[in-house]
Amino acid sequence: MQPSSIPNDPLASIERHLLTVEQRLDQHSIALAVLRDELADANRRAEWYDVQFSEMLRILARDLRELRAPLVCSVVSEGPISAQVIQTLLRETPDDSREIELPAKPQPGHCSN
Repeated sequence: MQPSSIPNDPLASIERHLLTVEQRLDQHSIALAVLRDELADANRRAEWYDVQFSEMLRILARDLRELRAPLVCSVVSEGPISAQVIQTLLRETPDDSREIELPAKPQPGHCSN
């Protein structure tokens, strides 16, 4: 019998295992390339959303500044308002990121002034 025809030939077994390992490496390389592409795409989308979010916040801050006077007028038209609440409504912070919080409305018949 020839050595290559022996079913338990160590060299043939090693060759088969090496081919299997090579195929697995190729499959993993392809999977890694796909994952890299997906990650790059996800990063591009995240950057786009970050830009969009920043723009929305900039517009919201601008709108907040523009709406301060109408807000004060609407609050005043609903009833008595304290000077502190008016100051809070008119106060501008460096980045206008704080939300304006109004105290609870007084119950009818109870004047706080």
